[in-house]
Amino acid sequence: MSQANYRKGSWFIGLSLALAMVMTLFPLPDAWQLWRPAWVMLVLSYWSIRAPERVGLFWAFVCGLLLDVLLGTSLGVHSFALALTTFIIKLLQQRIRLFPLWKQALMVAFLSLIYIMISFWLIRLTGKSEETMAWPSVIINGLLWPWLYLLLRNFSGFLRVN
Repeated sequence: MSQANYRKGSWFIGLSLALAMVMTLFPLPDAWQLWRPAWVMLVLSYWSIRAPERVGLFWAFVCGLLLDVLLGTSLGVHSFALALTTFIIKLLQQRIRLFPLWKQALMVAFLSLIYIMISFWLIRLTGKSEETMAWPSVIINGLLWPWLYLLLRNFSGFLRVN
């Protein structure tokens, strides 16, 4: 892949991840906090599946550090959880691409369960207590995956992101 083709659309990848971070910070009522989707994990999963040579562990680690700063958690909590889920996606990327969309949604829901469990465990380990683990967000992440996948696929196709 030439350098010009490699850079083509990089701004869109960065913009989609930045938008995911903004969506993570978007205020929700307290009763809905358990239902908050893991936007950064979902978008990072999409790009790890769609463009594995461009988005990988480095992006996951950097996005996780930014998420830790934005959410006020201990540095490394989200970066470790995102890097681990991205690593699993990288291992299974070729299989996941072949799955129909409903199986991809189940796989992403399972990966978001891993992400949420690791984040919850690390936050508890660092001494900050969260009341409950966000189990309902696993369901929301699985339900959102087909819509997010189609949206990002259409935009990346329109913008010719390689």
